[in-house]
Amino acid sequence: MKNTILFDLDGTLLDTLTDLTASVNHALREVGLPERTADEVRSYLGDGYVLLMRRACGGENARALEIFSAYYAEHLEDNTKPYPGVTDALAALAAKGRKMAVVSNKGDAAVQQLCARFFAPHVTTYFGVGNGLRKKPEPDMLLAAMKALGSEKEDCVMVGDGEPDIAMARAAGIDIVNVTWGFRTKRQLEKAGGKTFLSDPGMLAEL
Repeated sequence: MKNTILFDLDGTLLDTLTDLTASVNHALREVGLPERTADEVRSYLGDGYVLLMRRACGGENARALEIFSAYYAEHLEDNTKPYPGVTDALAALAAKGRKMAVVSNKGDAAVQQLCARFFAPHVTTYFGVGNGLRKKPEPDMLLAAMKALGSEKEDCVMVGDGEPDIAMARAAGIDIVNVTWGFRTKRQLEKAGGKTFLSDPGMLAEL
């Protein structure tokens, strides 16, 4: 039986789209570029801040990235919240003795802040970008989380909502369960190689 669950954050545990969209559009306004819709921002997510802003700007824009990063750091909790059922599911998993961690392409400071607020004490191990580990789809953060929890590959399953999660799990040699309430559709996940799906956050408690 697998006793270790490694979660993606944005689109899997937390609904962050509103705050990310607001922060992207703040940066775009500041540099004189047209704003993006929430659906457009959703399609840009999953690969970290640099690629998010490159896609939103239509090319490299260091100033926009700087403005986004600073603004988001101040506003990342304005509207962000766990998806319905997530908090109860994590509590249920902790009560069953499951070991859990979060691995995210979000900046590490934001990961630490949001996870500490919403998921402690049930989940206390978190990894984001900026701590010296390569981001998804490289397996570094996933392997670091497994080491921190003292778990072997055969004990672990990854839970995520995006293509980088699938690729990271494959690179690390562990199984993955894909959620369909996040930033990608089931069809997009199937195209990326996803095979096992959850359609409701409450189903996490049965992992």
